[in-house]
Amino acid sequence: MDNSTKLKDKLCKLFPDFSDEFEDDEELSLHGVFLRFSPVAYEYLSIASRKQMKEFCEIINEGVSSGGELENAISTCFLEHASQIGVRKLIKPFLFDAAKRELR
Repeated sequence: MDNSTKLKDKLCKLFPDFSDEFEDDEELSLHGVFLRFSPVAYEYLSIASRKQMKEFCEIINEGVSSGGELENAISTCFLEHASQIGVRKLIKPFLFDAAKRELR
């Protein structure tokens, strides 16, 4: 299983309706997964439980600290647009400093 599939599976486990954003057997890059998640992020995060929010931000924090393609996908396709998509204030309290630096 590649990293983009693992990421997609983690997000779908946290937010089951997110699986509706994908076609069966559709292959996406890490960037592609976040390009699909960003437009619906507010819908999911605005009603997320504290536990879901912590688990989601754990994915973000670990991804940013891992560097490489995952960090780039999270930063450029999600964190840099957090204000535009309305999630900045929701996620900021749960983010580590490295991820907070990427928030826009």
